[in-house]
Amino acid sequence: MHYDEAKNYFDSNHICPFCQEKHPHMIHENEHMFIIPARAPYVEDHLLIIPKRHVTLLQELTHPELQSLHHLVEIWTNKLHSRHEAVNLLLRDGLANGISQKSVGHLHFHLIPDCPVGSEGNDSPEREFLDDQTYVTITQTIKQTYQK
Repeated sequence: MHYDEAKNYFDSNHICPFCQEKHPHMIHENEHMFIIPARAPYVEDHLLIIPKRHVTLLQELTHPELQSLHHLVEIWTNKLHSRHEAVNLLLRDGLANGISQKSVGHLHFHLIPDCPVGSEGNDSPEREFLDDQTYVTITQTIKQTYQK
């Protein structure tokens, strides 16, 4: 399925894909945040850090939520650096659509290894939204690769 088709499905059904996320897809979680593989990845090992509580903007996060975020960023950038030269942290606030063409109305953070910011084609309509079986396989592979 193409990314735009998945986005249109969520939008038309008024579904937040992150609030519906299933526990088996979670690679790591703490009290306030969880990490999943990107369902429409830019590159291999592209991860998302997502607040468990539905929030739109960074300033809505509480101090404990920010500490949880920082903790996961620190752990997972170190893990990703074990296999990748560079890791980008990208904040996506939940102000979906509009001029920025953000697609999800839930604050989240991308950990993107070895991918220059602004790389062409990352938001192309042909970007694939992974089917369930592929997504589960990637989740298991990441868990196995980075568990130490």
